[in-house]
Amino acid sequence: MASNLPDDPFSSRLRAYFYRWLSFRFGAAPTIKGGCRINGFGLRIGNRVFINRSCYFDLSAPVRIGDDVVVGHHTLFVTANHDVGGPERRAGAVTPAPIVVEDGAWIGCGCTILPGVTIGRGSVVAAGSVVRENVAAHTMVAGVPAVRKRQLDFVSQGEAIAG
Repeated sequence: MASNLPDDPFSSRLRAYFYRWLSFRFGAAPTIKGGCRINGFGLRIGNRVFINRSCYFDLSAPVRIGDDVVVGHHTLFVTANHDVGGPERRAGAVTPAPIVVEDGAWIGCGCTILPGVTIGRGSVVAAGSVVRENVAAHTMVAGVPAVRKRQLDFVSQGEAIAG
């Protein structure tokens, strides 16, 4: 029901209140745009998080998103993998693993975050990336699979660098 609300500023905030009734844990001032799908329970979202349109959360294991995180549209959080089964059914037993996105990270549009990944504090995942390994803090990754492109400054905007 919450994903079917219109995509206006009021509904973007109202969605979070509907999801709270389903026992999701959200911090202050979350924005969740329309078309998002949440499959299961165990979603924890920090303060001032922005989740753009049509994101998908597979909650076979928990997903925890820290404060001040921005998630681009059509991003997938996939917490379930399958073991390789026998010839009669190759998709074997499900193996869930949690996903953690630390404070201040930015995930571009159309990304896929795979089971067991931690995206470090202040890091950037470029649009269209498939993240299958942990991303270090203050690092930019891109590609399929995502690889390190460069280290980012970890000084906030407006702060002077002591020297």
